[in-house]
Amino acid sequence: MVQPAIAFEHVRKEYPTAGDRSGAAVDDLSLDVRPGEVLVLVGPSGCGKSTTLRMANRLVEPTSGRILLEGDDVTHVDPVQLRRRIGYVIQDVGLFPHRTVAQNVATVPRLLGWDRRRTAARVEELLALVGLEPSRYARRYPHELSGGERQRVGVARALATDPPVLLMDEPFGAVDPVGRRRLQSEFARIQREVGTTVMLVTHDIDEAVRMGDRVAVLSSGAHVEQLATPLEVVARPATDAVADLVGRGRLARLLALGRLTEADVDTGATGPVVGRVALGAELGDVLGAFLAAPGEGAGARVEVLDGDRVVGSATSATVLRALRRLTDASHGTDAPPLAAGADRVGTLPA
Repeated sequence: MVQPAIAFEHVRKEYPTAGDRSGAAVDDLSLDVRPGEVLVLVGPSGCGKSTTLRMANRLVEPTSGRILLEGDDVTHVDPVQLRRRIGYVIQDVGLFPHRTVAQNVATVPRLLGWDRRRTAARVEELLALVGLEPSRYARRYPHELSGGERQRVGVARALATDPPVLLMDEPFGAVDPVGRRRLQSEFARIQREVGTTVMLVTHDIDEAVRMGDRVAVLSSGAHVEQLATPLEVVARPATDAVADLVGRGRLARLLALGRLTEADVDTGATGPVVGRVALGAELGDVLGAFLAAPGEGAGARVEVLDGDRVVGSATSATVLRALRRLTDASHGTDAPPLAAGADRVGTLPA
């Protein structure tokens, strides 16, 4: 059996409350984070998700239970040394304002005694990885960057020493919606490249289903209402609390999660062509191609391309069949490709 990257074993965190009573922010939480996965904790404000995350690197000390990092009990490790083994990204980034981008990224390597040449090479590598040209950005200061650029620097700094685990607390919450979507896609690419285990906290269910390999939906006391793939959470909510969180946007989230596969492609459709999409496109993009061409009727179709080659068509019925496939798959063990992990995304010009 593969050892979890992080394991919470009957963890409890209590805070003193009025009248000498104790309140449990986290109550008997047991949860494993698998190596190489992105596990997202999502839930309403005050449910204990950020407290859970911060106990992993001992910014918050657990009251009882055990938290294991690659088999080591974190409470038996020096907290400073522990935090140097774990990347940490927060909403407001926390860059040092008086240090340049390169100096910020180099913070932990310098604390660990890396020499200048090794540190400089790593800084250059990481800035390129997060999409910041080193020659343009290395000498800039945080106030000279946009919110999205500062967030990229924060990710680079967290990855500086190639930590086995990266903790992210509302990492994209301070960025505008367009920038947030771009950063989500960019981070998914980075995570696939480096293979770091990620534990991410968000209050946004859309972000959770886009970013996660698995999603843990929490309620008060960090009670796990459901722990499953994004598809299962959206298509088959396990409890009323999960259904409430998913809300009325369920269909839109399914369209974002689902991908157009070879099995969906129709090779016999003959209606008018209203656009083109790539094989592997989000179902929402396929549907959007039809909505962009109103008045063409039920027989309209979009051509499906694999690279430069047309491999068939998709119609409105194709989207419906694919949605049924998604909901059927949520009963089984094999989930379809998810949005964060796809290599070919989006609509091509008609």
